Amino acid sequence: MCKMERPNFVWINTHDVSADSIGCYGNTYATTPHIDKFAKSGIRYTNAYACGPICSPARSSIFTAMHQTTIGTHHHRSFTIRPNFIKLLTHYLGNAGYRSSPINTDINTPIDLAEWKQYLDNDVLLEDKENERPFFAVYSFKESHASTYKMTPQQVRKERASLLGPEELHDPNTAPIPSFIPATPLARERTALFFDALTQVDYHVGKVLSKLDECDLSNNTIVFFWTDHGTGYPRGKTHVYDDGLRVPLIIRFPKTFQHLAPDVPGTVIDNLTMTMDMGPSLLSMAGVPIPDHFQGKSFLGPEKIQARDFVYGARDRLDNCNEMIRTVRDRRYRYIRNFLPHRPYASFYPDGGFFKDIPSKGTPEHTFWDTSCLPGEQKIHDPDGIFLMPIPKPYSKYLIWKDSKPFEELYDLNKDPEAIKNLALNPKFQAITKKMREALFSWMIKTRDLGLFDETELIVRSTKYDGVSYEVGIHCQNLERVLETADLSRLGEEGRSSLIEHLNDPDSAIRYWAVTGLMSFDIDNDTINKLSYLVNDESLSVSLAAGDALCRSSRPENSTVAFIRALESDILWARCRAGANLSYYDRETLSKMKMLIPYLKAALKNPSCYGNNDPALDTLIPPNQVFFSEERDRHVGGWILKRVIRRIKLA
Repeated sequence: MCKMERPNFVWINTHDVSADSIGCYGNTYATTPHIDKFAKSGIRYTNAYACGPICSPARSSIFTAMHQTTIGTHHHRSFTIRPNFIKLLTHYLGNAGYRSSPINTDINTPIDLAEWKQYLDNDVLLEDKENERPFFAVYSFKESHASTYKMTPQQVRKERASLLGPEELHDPNTAPIPSFIPATPLARERTALFFDALTQVDYHVGKVLSKLDECDLSNNTIVFFWTDHGTGYPRGKTHVYDDGLRVPLIIRFPKTFQHLAPDVPGTVIDNLTMTMDMGPSLLSMAGVPIPDHFQGKSFLGPEKIQARDFVYGARDRLDNCNEMIRTVRDRRYRYIRNFLPHRPYASFYPDGGFFKDIPSKGTPEHTFWDTSCLPGEQKIHDPDGIFLMPIPKPYSKYLIWKDSKPFEELYDLNKDPEAIKNLALNPKFQAITKKMREALFSWMIKTRDLGLFDETELIVRSTKYDGVSYEVGIHCQNLERVLETADLSRLGEEGRSSLIEHLNDPDSAIRYWAVTGLMSFDIDNDTINKLSYLVNDESLSVSLAAGDALCRSSRPENSTVAFIRALESDILWARCRAGANLSYYDRETLSKMKMLIPYLKAALKNPSCYGNNDPALDTLIPPNQVFFSEERDRHVGGWILKRVIRRIKLA
């Protein structure tokens, strides 16, 4: 394919919008005329899924065509060092003669500084009539971000919906509310505000399409519209249900390149697709060889392959919330494996739970309760439902509001599209549950799922490979056994006995999962004694897990050495985990932790993130410099450590 025969590509994307939130996907409340019109002239995919329900891991997968769990970008804002052979999509396009604009920068891995300097502004790409080289332009919008749900009408009008006239604002009284969210006036108000913000995104989409027309580029440009993951209401973003993973994907092919289209304009395709497949598909249409290491699969162009049988997803740490959830979906069923079932679904779980009345403002009780949430103005970033408290008691039947999770979830999405009725323990569905579990576990092993290593453990092991997390998975000789241990808690008393035996295993990853698995059971005195010994384990991950288990078993006095060791570490994520674990404990437990305050204060001043593998800030592109410093100082420092200090003092 010669240069003049190659298409331009435009990617239009926005934050936090599920497929079901858009008009052309069946939402009659939404006002998205430009996107709807665009869909009529393009191909609309109804079974497109993100690889994860959090922005940075999802985008890292899109721009590397690799599972975030394979390359180590699965934790939010983790600044993972990639192996040299794993490049960003723009690298392959650049080598093939394409010009590019800046891609999304919040992708948990550095963008090469030299490559960044070659990026051009979108207007330059579109308006340069003299340059015959094709281009790849990325337009990213953010008004639809989940934080809209925590904003006031005045804030949204000013910051997220300023282009809308009064007659375009959505009526809260008719706002659609999922059955698992209480349909209160506040919930309806915030939902209406989200749809106002989405309409503003639609304005931007229309403007980009008009710009292509004005520059006489529509006839040789293939345009994609997609979102990073699902909508930001409770149980959408950050969760591995369809609410959090099923996204809009619409692609318009001009007449010039109709031969690359899978069908005629206006066609709807229901093949299972992942957003990580967009990069390989784009290279295929550009005539660029698809690298062998890509895990994304081309669904377009000459290198198109057979449609997927399954799509996969992963949820790991978000800010203070340590998590590991994996999911697989076929055309009918979604299976979910919660590897940390003892933890609540919510990232910031309020003291006393979601159904307790909020203490009266101005009282000591309210002051302490308030510290269980994000501090001050940062509450806007809470992805859960604290802003809707207290949740009415009838909603306690929905898993999302509980303080723990089942080991497994299975949903028949043909009959239960909201994924409300968990069938995992239903005897009639045991064969399907087993089939889906085996498909998920096989994928985890095949893709060398790095979530099987605790975050601090992964960083420590990666030092052997110059900080490259990917190599840890590739060189692990017993990953199957690590997964088997992580799955033992699901097996009841038989699994509990095996977990106790594994507490003395020579492999620290096995010991970590042995301790973690035991947190799903009542822990007897003999096991308490074993855990008390493990707070001194050479592995910080095992030590902290043992400390956490002791605190959950009302033995905090035995745990402090684990927290001190982590808080003194030069690994930011060990300090983060220590503070995060402390932030979940109740007042009685925290009242016995005052000796940790000096260590928490010292941790605030520790500038190190990865010890000897810390990057020099001047080697990072400017946005990554901000992310790096912000994660250390604002998220770990302000959202976690300072908040924990306050909670302990109040306790």
